[in-house]
Amino acid sequence: MNNWIERWVLLRKKELISYPEEFPIHDVYQTFGTPGELRNGFKGLYGLFIHCYEDILEHPAKMLLPVYDREEYGYFSREARKSREESYRYAKVLYASGCSGELQPDGGLYLPADALKEQCRALKLTNIHKYLKILGDYGLMAEGTANCRQKSGAGITISFPDNRHVMSTLHLLAVKSHRTGRFSDFCRLHYKLFEGDWDTAEYGCGADAVSDVFHSQQDRMTAQLIHEELLRRNYCYSFQDWNEGPQIRYYRKKGDRDRNANASFWIASMDTDFIFYFRIRNAQKLPDYLKTCPDSVIQAFSVSDSGCANRSSGKCVSGISYPLGGNTIWRCGCCSPNFQVTPDASDYLYYIDAVEATG
Repeated sequence: MNNWIERWVLLRKKELISYPEEFPIHDVYQTFGTPGELRNGFKGLYGLFIHCYEDILEHPAKMLLPVYDREEYGYFSREARKSREESYRYAKVLYASGCSGELQPDGGLYLPADALKEQCRALKLTNIHKYLKILGDYGLMAEGTANCRQKSGAGITISFPDNRHVMSTLHLLAVKSHRTGRFSDFCRLHYKLFEGDWDTAEYGCGADAVSDVFHSQQDRMTAQLIHEELLRRNYCYSFQDWNEGPQIRYYRKKGDRDRNANASFWIASMDTDFIFYFRIRNAQKLPDYLKTCPDSVIQAFSVSDSGCANRSSGKCVSGISYPLGGNTIWRCGCCSPNFQVTPDASDYLYYIDAVEATG
């Protein structure tokens, strides 16, 4: 991945939610088709997203997306930020089409000019006809354009001849996500959008707000166990987002959460990988606590990190150090909690207890 668009599009592809062969569909949507037909349309739409992302990774310029070299432009540069936003381009095109569309008896989706223009303005989309034309390579046909331009004042009809249920599924998911404020779930093609009626989305209020993007069932289960344990211990939490994925942060007190103080724990998705962050405040108590832990847990505390620029300059006030196994371990805590692991169901309690035993 030598350019920024590839880096972020790869993440968009990885963030597509894994879905089971069978998943519930609310009765209200069955006016669009049987559950089997809607699942079939969903699979077709999922395949369209996958193929589109794969081609962007191969030929981003051909897909009309910006190409900025990662060695020339740093992470915080305007070019890197633009690339990150542009990685949503085709998801936005489909979202705008689905939201503004009117489903036709033949399975097509008619996009009235004014409704489409309104959606494009909200999403800062221009020249949508160009991207619809490219989507023709994946089976989506657009009528009502000429010479790659939308006819003035005229609507567009889009269809998917190989699977007529793709358009009804696109319309359903776009409208549902729009009405429930779940744009990210549309971009990730979250199958749980089929649950609940048009105005109800009851999922994503706990650990699943992060864990649903994990690809490992074990990681999803462990994240849920951590969430339940921290609630049992009366921690409160808030939802956050990094460029690399969603997070849940856990605080000892509501006042700490409300003023965005340092959280004791994070459950985070880092490029869809599960990372459990936790903050040790009194490192001098840590060696005694580790005497009660298995070797696998001790190993997680045995690795130093290099620290951030504050350590190099001698201005670090968040790092900690402690003796362990004949070595002095250093852990930085400036930008995130000072420890991070990918735990499983057999050891996550040791990490939670480490925070409380040294607090």
